[in-house]
Parts: sequence; C-alpha cells; structure tokens
Amino acid sequence: MKYFQFAKAVLFSLMFLFFLSSCSKEEATTQFENSLVSVKLVGTETPLNKVNIEILDVQFRIMEDESDPNAWVSLNAMNTGVHDLTNFTTDQVVTLVDFEQVPSEFIYSIKLVLGDNNSVVKTGIEYDLIMAPEYEGASVNIVEKQLVANKLYDFTIEVDLDESIVFSSDTKADFQPKMNTLMRLFNLF
Repeated sequence: MKYFQFAKAVLFSLMFLFFLSSCSKEEATTQFENSLVSVKLVGTETPLNKVNIEILDVQFRIMEDESDPNAWVSLNAMNTGVHDLTNFTTDQVVTLVDFEQVPSEFIYSIKLVLGDNNSVVKTGIEYDLIMAPEYEGASVNIVEKQLVANKLYDFTIEVDLDESIVFSSDTKADFQPKMNTLMRLFNLF
C-alpha cells in the first residue's frame, strides 16, 4: 500500500513538473513581428570642461529619397534635453532609445535631431556652440541594414568632441559633428 502512495505522489509530481515546464516554454518563445532598437550616445575623451548638446530626437531614414516627408521616422527618444558629453565617455553612455519596437524595414541612415541650446566650456570660459547650416546633415550616419524581426539592434553613436568643435571667436564655437555609429545585433530567441 505504501508503494502505491509513493508511486502516486511521484506520478503527480512528474505531471506537475511537465505542465509547469511546458507553460514556460511557450512564453519563452513568444515572437515579435517588429525589431527592437536601443540607441546610446557617447562622447570621446577631451580636455574641454563641458560640451553641452541638446538632443531633440533620434530618427531612422526608411526611404531612399531623403527629401520625401515620410523618409524619416522618429524613434521616440526618451532621454531628450541638454547633455554634457564630457560626462559620457568610455563606460558611461546616454540612453536615448531603449527597446523601442520598430517595423522590420531597411534602414538607410540614423540621425540625431539637435536643438539650438548648445555650448562648450574651455578653461572656464563658456562659448555658444553654433551649428552652421551646411553641417545640419552632419548628424546623420549611414546604416544601410535590413532590420529583422525578433532581433535587438543596439546602436551606439560616438561624437568625436575634439574634431567636432572649432573655436571661431571669443564667444562662439562652431559645431561640425564628426560621429561614428556602432551597431550590435542580439538574437532574442
């Protein structure tokens, strides 16, 4: 009799474990129809005291003709505003987009949309950081990748601070962005 009670307990335990493990497998293989995207911003080491850059948005160009009004798609940047890029070098980054679902499309370029509230501090003196109109497109980096569903794309945009800033007068500096984009791909399942 004790043998049957023991066997019954073992059988119920095995059935419970079977059903518990089968439920977790279904959740672990949930598929996304879109891709997930993260975008981070980092500056390079510099002797400058501060480099304040205003970030308004991050966008992907999804159409070949960039003059088309629908060519650029917002990634809904969550960490907008003015950031001192001298605080974000090497291991520190500003996360602008975090796990945003985007359609799995071909991406031509990624762009930082910059505001006008930019400044730089060099040896304790603050300069207005002005982006000349001819450099408006300089915040764009070519990606040319097909995004695939169920993948996480992690973009890190690095701004070369020393190469991007040219001091033009006693109160102004020109911002001529020199940027690189690193993309890492992670499989979700």
